[in-house]
Amino acid sequence: MQQKKHYLLLSVLLSFSPLTKSQTVSVGGVFPTIDHSGKLTDKLSYGIYYFGAFPLVNFKSPNLSKDAYFHLLYLEQAVHYQLNKNWTMTGSYLYQRANVVYTNYVNENRLYAQAKYKHSIGKIDLWHRFRFDARFIQNRKTNSSPFTDRVRYQIGATVPINEKWYVTAYEEAFFNTFKNAGKVYGENWSTIALGKKLNERNKIEAGLLYVTWNIGSRNWFNQYYFQFTWINNLNFTKTAK
Repeated sequence: MQQKKHYLLLSVLLSFSPLTKSQTVSVGGVFPTIDHSGKLTDKLSYGIYYFGAFPLVNFKSPNLSKDAYFHLLYLEQAVHYQLNKNWTMTGSYLYQRANVVYTNYVNENRLYAQAKYKHSIGKIDLWHRFRFDARFIQNRKTNSSPFTDRVRYQIGATVPINEKWYVTAYEEAFFNTFKNAGKVYGENWSTIALGKKLNERNKIEAGLLYVTWNIGSRNWFNQYYFQFTWINNLNFTKTAK
């Protein structure tokens, strides 16, 4: 069982083309994202969050023709229930595929449960997000998808510049909680972006996203992306009225 757990982590973290050697790797690329949500009732809403990760260059030895590849495809569908003005509970199913169009692909099916707390300090909107991930990551050798789990904590803020423009940022830490995980602190994601409200339903954000994965032996897979996000929100309660 212990060997299976260790292979499971390696299949995700070490199967990527830049990670074939056990050393710290730093890449840069683009990260297009779609963030759509819809309000169904005063309490209930849904969300769709899709992104693709495309490393384009390895900073140690740049070669665009060899370094560029389709690293991750992430498709998340969620249902949100707003307990009160501060707390929102979420349940979600998502599908993730690593090495998306290559023979060493790895599929993952994931469920998560989440609690999010929002509050404000002056004009600054703050949030704290607590998430439990139940992961079923494909083991290509055994053709199975054993269960693993982790917990995540995200803290973020949005600061308005004026009525249309704002700055948003967050920091999120990932901790493996399954037995024989090997590495407890597994990942960290952080971003800062400039946003613009286009209209009542649409916003765009553009900024820098830094993702780092612990690949063992004190080595990390550092990913620096330019992230561009289209944010769309529909309010079906207004339509019903």
